[in-house]
Amino acid sequence: MKTSKLTSSHLIGIQAILFLIFLITCYYFNRFAADDYHFIGELNKQSFEAIYHHLYFKWHGRWTSNFLLLAFLQLKDIPYFLFLYGLFIFGGLYLSILRLLRIVNQLINLNLTPLKTYALLLIGILFFCTSSPNEVWFWYTSSIIYFWSTIAFFYALGSFLKPQKKWFDYIILILALVYIGGSNEPLALIIILLLCFSLFKKTQLLTSGISIFIITVSLSVNYLSPGTLHRDEITTGLNIKNLILYTGYGSIKYLFFQFHTTFLPAILFSIPFYHLGKKANYTQPTFQPLPQLFYSLLMIGLIIVFNQFVVIYALGCLPPERATITSSIAITILLVRYLFLLGNHHKLKNSSIKLILHCNVVGLFLFNILFFNIHFQFAKSVDDRISFIKERSKSNQTIEIAPLPNSGYLYHAELKVNPDFFVNQHLKKGMGIENDIILKKN
Repeated sequence: MKTSKLTSSHLIGIQAILFLIFLITCYYFNRFAADDYHFIGELNKQSFEAIYHHLYFKWHGRWTSNFLLLAFLQLKDIPYFLFLYGLFIFGGLYLSILRLLRIVNQLINLNLTPLKTYALLLIGILFFCTSSPNEVWFWYTSSIIYFWSTIAFFYALGSFLKPQKKWFDYIILILALVYIGGSNEPLALIIILLLCFSLFKKTQLLTSGISIFIITVSLSVNYLSPGTLHRDEITTGLNIKNLILYTGYGSIKYLFFQFHTTFLPAILFSIPFYHLGKKANYTQPTFQPLPQLFYSLLMIGLIIVFNQFVVIYALGCLPPERATITSSIAITILLVRYLFLLGNHHKLKNSSIKLILHCNVVGLFLFNILFFNIHFQFAKSVDDRISFIKERSKSNQTIEIAPLPNSGYLYHAELKVNPDFFVNQHLKKGMGIENDIILKKN
């Protein structure tokens, strides 16, 4: 009897499944962070309308993400809320990417069948390209801004590229652009530049023009809000010299400081797209590996610098890493495109990638075991901490709590020994207790 061997396609499928298992366990062990407790506390005291009004007029104008942040938080008491929310947003991202791949498949007649698998793989590449996945993928307050705008981007891109649009494609495009403009300023500006380039190339003139108008209006409602203008006044302004220096440093930091934990695993994870290019019913005879590599690197560099410049100009000094999700999206698309075309270029050559795929599968298996334990211990410690605080809140004494363990890929907003620190105050307010909460000194 012949023993069955794992083919490249089998290994690619296993790689996708292992990543899916990892992501599901992350969402299962995810817990509310300090900023989330701030909004929970506010909703316990004020109405939805009052908090929304305060955010828009006193803090920032992200009018679309603010609405969803408060809307979903109304469901916080549902059992396993964060787990269900995580599965919901993952499903949204998966469907948006699957739809995009089907449209691309239709556009250039790739004759591909395992699109569902490759949609999962593309999500995995995006995950590892994200320099701060704990803040973008798992922190509730932040995911509403950056994760949702990422979903909206892939829906918008699919609708824009679709050759024969129907009425619901235009509705999807409009809703996606409105959400991005009202939540993610750097991504909105990148999209406006791409749409202007489309106008210059005379591609879909009407759709491009309307899209620019819609996202610009949404972005204006965001940026010109009293809250955003007030926030700009209290953030540190930089002169031109420091703006250039901080932009350069931020770009280098994003590219190289975390390369071993972001882009290196992303490159390894994206090898299946090289395999896909080799077997795709598609040929681009004009593809030249070296010039295309330089082109891809140039585009990545320009987008990273622009992303850093926009956020540093708005906030001063170095921006939060979650704001670089726009760069991560660009890197994911350019990386997948290049490897696919490279594989297509090498279609007639004998090249074995099974060793890398075997390493990916083994690595992901060990990766799952390691972080399952880390995330389990973290989630258990958070649950024990909340139970401990509730029990001790019955007295009038200050509550001292032990530090949390390593949170792995989950968001870790630790308390301080100072009870007046904003994180401590947010947790206190969200739990509705009067006691001061402090972290035990080592």
